[in-house]
Amino acid sequence: MKITEAINSFQNKANEVGAKAMLAASNAAGRAMNTRLGKAALVIPAAVSACAMNVYAAGDGADAQGMIDAIMGVLGPGVIALGSLVAVVGGIQTGVGFKDDNADGKTRGFQTLIGGAIIAAVGAIIPASLSLGGS
Repeated sequence: MKITEAINSFQNKANEVGAKAMLAASNAAGRAMNTRLGKAALVIPAAVSACAMNVYAAGDGADAQGMIDAIMGVLGPGVIALGSLVAVVGGIQTGVGFKDDNADGKTRGFQTLIGGAIIAAVGAIIPASLSLGGS
């Protein structure tokens, strides 16, 4: 019993120390983000590390095609949803333009509506037609 109590006590202390350290680091990062140099010092390394990617050559391209299919399977519905959202916003803008009898608002809204439809169509067509030329 004493061993489990000691382990639990140690875990509680470790959690407390870890939480205090995370809070201090978060506060320091927040203070640093208020300065131009701090923003650069925190954002640039994060952006560079986010861009790092391991790439391996595939023998026959089958693995690469599978990876492209997987990426398009994730991005395709997102692009379609984004295009649909833009089209809905364009429809609302067009409706407001008609309500206010504003020619510029009607034009801008209709352009946004068509742009959203194009984005959604590209999101639907491109994943189905993208291929590395394999068998």
